Amino acid sequence: MSRFKKGGKKEMPGITSSSLSDIVFMLLFFFMVTTQMRETENKVKVTTPEASEVVKLERKDLNSYINIGSPTLPVPMPVSS
Repeated sequence: MSRFKKGGKKEMPGITSSSLSDIVFMLLFFFMVTTQMRETENKVKVTTPEASEVVKLERKDLNSYINIGSPTLPVPMPVSS
């Protein structure tokens, strides 16, 4: 008549998710800081027009960007030996 069990199967404790939100926010902050917003570098000087009103686009997947303007100074290509 022992009060404590000796031997037998011990159950594994459940995984706590208390620090999971901290890890998710750290990853989110890391990717926000290290991500570059511009996809391509402009090769021309662009003057943007001033807008008088804003219209929300219904489908953003139909957008395309064409940059027209005077060319910027060319970047010299590195010479390989």
